[in-house]
Amino acid sequence: MVALTRYVNQSIQLTWTAENSEGYPAPAALAVDIAMLTVRDHELAVLVVDRPEGGTALPGGFVGPDESPHQTAARKLHEKTGLRNVSLEQLATFADPGRDPRGWIPTVAHLALVPPDTEPLDPAAHWVRARRHPRLAFDHGQILRTALDRLAGKLWWSNVAVGILPGSFTLAEARDVYETIAGAEYDPGTFGRDLRATGLIEATGEVRREARGRPAAVYRFKQRKHAWGAGRRKRVPS
Repeated sequence: MVALTRYVNQSIQLTWTAENSEGYPAPAALAVDIAMLTVRDHELAVLVVDRPEGGTALPGGFVGPDESPHQTAARKLHEKTGLRNVSLEQLATFADPGRDPRGWIPTVAHLALVPPDTEPLDPAAHWVRARRHPRLAFDHGQILRTALDRLAGKLWWSNVAVGILPGSFTLAEARDVYETIAGAEYDPGTFGRDLRATGLIEATGEVRREARGRPAAVYRFKQRKHAWGAGRRKRVPS
């Protein structure tokens, strides 16, 4: 890798270039970026970081020499939140040569789902609304849209919501999370029937008294690791 400088408006802007063994231009580095989502106050929220250069971006960083992109994403997630072993999956690779003004730097984007009470350790990081977010640097707006599509697409087919819901929950608590992710409203009775029909959850045998009404049955996901359901889904919101 060779670092070059170029002059722009009488100021120096550092750019990175690299060549492969055949002499062709090659990516100068490899990065990861994380669309970290949760549900807070009935809103889908994403963690963003204020950049020293100005603007806001998704958390991320360069892949270390002894790391896979997934390991780098897990490390960055831990640095920002202190969390380990959370729901983290590879989303897509974004490699447009012009995506980063510093040079040709592809990124392997990841989707992370974290509990609603997660607070960032980095003072520059904070939660914003995922669907009405401030302008994001680079192509991070596209990364976030891809993450939202992935999450909504898997919602009724898998246990993807396990990353946000607590270990045990009532159907009303689950419905709040599902409605927030889907941007829809579900009939309570139909929602409970459809969620049980996926085969992804099971009753714990416990009950929990909620704010109104009679005590509610408590459920949990059968698996904390990724799993696919029975293929039945709630198609029509109320």
